[in-house]
Amino acid sequence: MKIFRFINSTFVCALVFISASTLWAQTRPLVIEGATLIDGTGRAAVTDSVVVIQDGRFQAVGKRSEVNIPQGAETIDAKGKSILPGLIDGHCHYRDWMGEIYLAYGVVTCPNISNNPVEWIIAQREGVKSGSVRGPRIWASANIIDGPPPEGTGVLRRQRTSIIVDSEEEARKAVRDLVEKGVDGIKLFERLKPQVAKAAADEAHKLGRPVFGHSLDIFTAAANGYQSVEHSWSVVYTSIQDPKKKHELDIGRMLRKVDTDEVHAQMEPKMFDKIIKAMIDKSVHWSPTWATWFRPLSTYADEMKRRELALLKNPQLKYLPAYILKDTESFFAKYEKMAPEKRNPMVSGYRMLQDFVRKFAAAGGKIHTGSDPNHVVPGYAMHAELQMLVEAGLTPLQAIQTASINVAQAWGKEKEYGSIEKGKVADFFIVNGDPTKNISDTQNVESVYMDGKKMDISYHADYKNPIPRPIEDRPEGGSE
Repeated sequence: MKIFRFINSTFVCALVFISASTLWAQTRPLVIEGATLIDGTGRAAVTDSVVVIQDGRFQAVGKRSEVNIPQGAETIDAKGKSILPGLIDGHCHYRDWMGEIYLAYGVVTCPNISNNPVEWIIAQREGVKSGSVRGPRIWASANIIDGPPPEGTGVLRRQRTSIIVDSEEEARKAVRDLVEKGVDGIKLFERLKPQVAKAAADEAHKLGRPVFGHSLDIFTAAANGYQSVEHSWSVVYTSIQDPKKKHELDIGRMLRKVDTDEVHAQMEPKMFDKIIKAMIDKSVHWSPTWATWFRPLSTYADEMKRRELALLKNPQLKYLPAYILKDTESFFAKYEKMAPEKRNPMVSGYRMLQDFVRKFAAAGGKIHTGSDPNHVVPGYAMHAELQMLVEAGLTPLQAIQTASINVAQAWGKEKEYGSIEKGKVADFFIVNGDPTKNISDTQNVESVYMDGKKMDISYHADYKNPIPRPIEDRPEGGSE
């Protein structure tokens, strides 16, 4: 009996010791010291910084002279490197194969605004929370709410999982149904009648959900209270004053008689100031998603092509859909082979778009960097956009805001996410180099942390999402 009691008491003591050791390991502070800190707020970078993380949150952030390093902390020397807030994809089209690529590029949050089935995207969100799905955190909008397709266009493929509504009550019900199923936000599409879109937005706001939308008229979107309008062509169509010209261009793009990158030559810059004022007055954010259309015109185009093809030919990424490599190669080739008479209007459209970006940012407008993965690799596309934003005239610090705090603000989550500040969730990544001097250094990712935990950012040829998307991604040559 004495032996049993001794063994029993020893076992209990061991359990206590193991539990205490586990608890200590879980709560032991992590310190990143010596890095250049880019906190995502737009404030000046801090050289030789100290960042203290504990229990999944930033506990202290600042200059070395201002921050005490806790005893017993795990310390990482990051001298010669930079620490940035975990990136948030401002225009995420989440698919079941994207998790590894997002994490590898420091993108730890994917606010999905693609037309995904609601049950599937909610399952992805919960799977990431539980650890059963390896990928970025999901903020979920789901099935897009849209109106009937324009006469003469037939059934638009992009509406295959949309909720089609044609009255204010139908719109309100669609929003309520999605919120009841657990979505974090609502996406509205450009075929909604203005009064129907307003009803949907009102219902979403009443239920505490932000609204993101495609729009052919930013003035109406602003009046309806959208948190963000998506894509550069929202500016194009809004700027065109002739209704007939605008309608014909819209239908031409829907029927694929005109490519999206071609329509930008038709924008009317004299309307820019009016559009920007309406957006600023109503705090409407904007996601240009221009890397997916214009990066072959960027001064970084050669670097982008080289990086993308090397990535897509990585044997550890053999699970990627075949159309991505094919689309990327053909997209760059299209521009390289383009006749001057066709290329010149596209260059003109790109230059006008750059001008709008500069003016919008200078006026205090909030831009979202986003992947919008059409013939571009998700996650990576955000870094391409950061390059394009700096090329257009934003500072690197301003550009990084577009991929962090700006997006969190639109989703109403800036108190927890989007910047490296005391008390916030510890999402961050460390890169070799200094993006304030060379924005391309954001791609030199060394390590990624989500909720204060170091993530696996390697690629695995056998990577598989345990919850497959229930509908086809897209066929080769198609678009989403």
